[in-house]
Amino acid sequence: MARDEHLERYRLNAEKCLELAQRFNDQERKRIMLGMANAWLKLAEQHLRNSETVLVYQTLTTANEPPTANEPTQRLNSAKPDDAM
Repeated sequence: MARDEHLERYRLNAEKCLELAQRFNDQERKRIMLGMANAWLKLAEQHLRNSETVLVYQTLTTANEPPTANEPTQRLNSAKPDDAM
């Protein structure tokens, strides 16, 4: 499913919940359906935010590998048991 299809599905589910809420006479069921509609709309909003976010992953090097251009060259040395503090 494409991103826009997900968004459309979330919005349609919210709309269906609102329609169902209007049919109920029981206030508790109506409240539950309105809560579900709200949850679907929040999911749609989160989906939009996520689709606008670009994630960048950086691979860290180990101590034995030379640093890359973007990596700091100074590293902390671990203290040895007989080193004075």
